[in-house]
Amino acid sequence: MMKTENTVLQMIAGAARCPEYGPDMVKALMEKLDMNERAFALLMNVAPSTIRLWTSGAAQPSGTARRLMQIYEAGPEIVGKIAGEPSAEGRDS
Repeated sequence: MMKTENTVLQMIAGAARCPEYGPDMVKALMEKLDMNERAFALLMNVAPSTIRLWTSGAAQPSGTARRLMQIYEAGPEIVGKIAGEPSAEGRDS
C-alpha cells in the first residue's frame, strides 16, 4: 500500500471515532451555536421532541446525528453556510 493511502486510511480511522453526545454535550453544542431546541431541530432535520429526548437523556442521537454534531462543533461556520448566509469573502467591503 502506498504511503498516501495509509495516510488517508489513518484519517478515516481517526474520523470514525465520534463522541457519544450525551445530554450535556448536546446542550453545550446548542449553546455554542446559540440555538434553542426548535432551531437545532431544524438544523438537525429532526422533530423538536427528538431534541428534547436527547437533552433529557431519554434517547441517544443516531450515529449520523452524532457525526453531524461533531462537524458542527468542529466548524460552527458551516451552520451559516447551510442557512445561506453570505461568506465573509462574498460581502462587500
